[in-house]
Amino acid sequence: MANASVTQLVNRQSVAAALHTARVECSQYTAWLNAVNRAALNLEACRWAFDGDTLVIASATTQGTRYTVTPNGCGCKAHEGGRPCWHRAARRLLVKAAELAADEQPTKSMAELQAAVDELFA
Repeated sequence: MANASVTQLVNRQSVAAALHTARVECSQYTAWLNAVNRAALNLEACRWAFDGDTLVIASATTQGTRYTVTPNGCGCKAHEGGRPCWHRAARRLLVKAAELAADEQPTKSMAELQAAVDELFA
């Protein structure tokens, strides 16, 4: 997913829907549920950037530390120790939020797409 479309899709409503889904899906796994809840709080409190694949997010506890979270994992102590981390939960929430929001976007007709392309190159 391209950066521009991700930043347009991820909003409070899509993150709230993703959060609800995540809480239901991990309700039987206390450690992941805690990570999801902490991710929700820290997405509000910490500076972050997300391009649809990679999340770069500031540490909630260590000033000046940032974590890069990819589909392959995170460099924090929790992940390196094999435990759920809120950074990975935050990335997953943003991915899910973008997916949910994209599903709600109206699809454009071929004529509308062509008109947009024509406008770009006019």
